[in-house]
Amino acid sequence: MALKLPVQYEQLVELVEQLSEEQQNDLIARLLTLQAEHRTLTVEEKIKLLDAIKLNVAINEEPSVRRVDWYDDDGR
Repeated sequence: MALKLPVQYEQLVELVEQLSEEQQNDLIARLLTLQAEHRTLTVEEKIKLLDAIKLNVAINEEPSVRRVDWYDDDGR
């Protein structure tokens, strides 16, 4: 059951700014998904939706260029 209270737009913006970056991206994805159910998304909205679901994880090391490191064989 959701509690429905009147919320001013400025209050909502302040609350959203308190969310973590991951939570903000999740909220963006949810809002765009809701919009997509009612109308076709524009290209810019589709790009925002794709950006919102990307993982922001640093790569710890460069991947090897050697086939044997990837497939555990000698390439024959």
